Amino acid sequence: MTDVLYDFVKQLEAHRADGKDLAPLLHAPAVRQLSVPLCHECCTELRAMAAVFQCDEAQLAGAILRGALRHMQAHLDEDLDELATIASQLVDSPCQKASESI
Repeated sequence: MTDVLYDFVKQLEAHRADGKDLAPLLHAPAVRQLSVPLCHECCTELRAMAAVFQCDEAQLAGAILRGALRHMQAHLDEDLDELATIASQLVDSPCQKASESI
């Protein structure tokens, strides 16, 4: 666990110990989006690439998806740090504190 994530977990524990609701703090926007649209044009491109590389379309699609997942995994620590930073800002947010006291 990285330092930023570890610090955020400590803040969450303190927040919970004070009896505050954690739900608003645990909702954070996504920092990375991964999508592989399979529209007609993409399927056509996939078929063309499979023909060029003389391989099965399904195997090529699997290799592309594995590459995308490796890319996500390589940046996972950075993403977790960014999410922890965003969540930490929510913990210390005066707006969040004001809404909890209402």
